[in-house]
Amino acid sequence: MKILSLNIRGVGGAVKRNYVRDLISREQVDMVCLQETKCSNFSREKVCLIWGTNEVEWVENKAVNSAGGVITMWSNKAFQLSSFVNGRNFSVLEGAWKRGFGTHVTIVNIYCPGSFREKKEMWNEISSIRQGQLTKAWCIIGDFNCIRRQEERKSLVSCSDYSREIKGFNDFIESSELVDIPLVGRKFTWFKPNGLVKSRIGRVLVSKEWLELWPNNQQFVLNRSISDHCAVILKEVSVD
Repeated sequence: MKILSLNIRGVGGAVKRNYVRDLISREQVDMVCLQETKCSNFSREKVCLIWGTNEVEWVENKAVNSAGGVITMWSNKAFQLSSFVNGRNFSVLEGAWKRGFGTHVTIVNIYCPGSFREKKEMWNEISSIRQGQLTKAWCIIGDFNCIRRQEERKSLVSCSDYSREIKGFNDFIESSELVDIPLVGRKFTWFKPNGLVKSRIGRVLVSKEWLELWPNNQQFVLNRSISDHCAVILKEVSVD
């Protein structure tokens, strides 16, 4: 099981499409969650071009006026969609993970807004959906635009300015009974070219039921990047 997440900052250009296709091929991922696509016209031709083959399905949450937007793509050999819900800049997909267990899971591709008020609204909406579902094996992946602790941000601005946001994010994780699984690779997932500002805002949160299916899940941050965001991959690792 491999799921890749990346804030692509616009997927319209050939260079970025080729970059994502190369990642899919090199990492052999089963699912890709892209955020901030800035696109509202994904055709099958364009999705197949990004994925590299025609053995792909997808759910798109369209950008509005070329802002925001998320798309979730997956191998039709790995996942079978049964239903989905699009919220404001997030998609909730429920279906059967065909490889291995064939069990029902829920995967959320999220691009969190900037303001604390909008973040709380999104967290509340996702919590409400979670409470109403029978499927308890959940994975929330994407750009949370928020940190959990002060050491996850290197900035010229005091992290005390984000204390309310940090508490709100941790309260959401705790109340939703989610686990922030171990991180491997780089410490930060977003950066400015001068290196003075860095944050860990890309991450994966899973439920304990998800970990019962894949107990050796880890998050890997890739070094290569085509934007100011690094790709994050969730995968099951073998344990000797």
